[in-house]
Amino acid sequence: MSDTSPADPVSEAFEAQRDRLHAVAYRMLGSQADAEDVVQEAWLRLSRQGTATIDNLAGWLTTVVGRISLDVLRSRRARPEAPYDDRLAELVVTADDRPAPEDDVALADSVGVALLVVLESLRPSERLAFVLHDLFAVP
Repeated sequence: MSDTSPADPVSEAFEAQRDRLHAVAYRMLGSQADAEDVVQEAWLRLSRQGTATIDNLAGWLTTVVGRISLDVLRSRRARPEAPYDDRLAELVVTADDRPAPEDDVALADSVGVALLVVLESLRPSERLAFVLHDLFAVP
């Protein structure tokens, strides 16, 4: 991130949105590294934009992150590559008949993997609509 003073209101507003933006990008892309790159690109675009013209910063940033994520997804289709932080192969879920807190964690992990598999089957625009509507309650 660029050097900004702690009193910079734009920087503070962006940092307040960073986790949400990262979550949107990660759910769109399925890659922590790509999601961080998208959030960084959103920061660069915000720093170049005149913030006086932005009425709703959270909405503007969500739109920018969504569009950058769509661009990344489209470039993946045009130039397919193996993701460098593919977590699907690392996750292994085993069945256990006794009720325990670990079962809840395993179920949550398997649902997360299933969600990523479903998202991979969607076109980029469908993925954006799904993530924003179903996971973030954006109409």
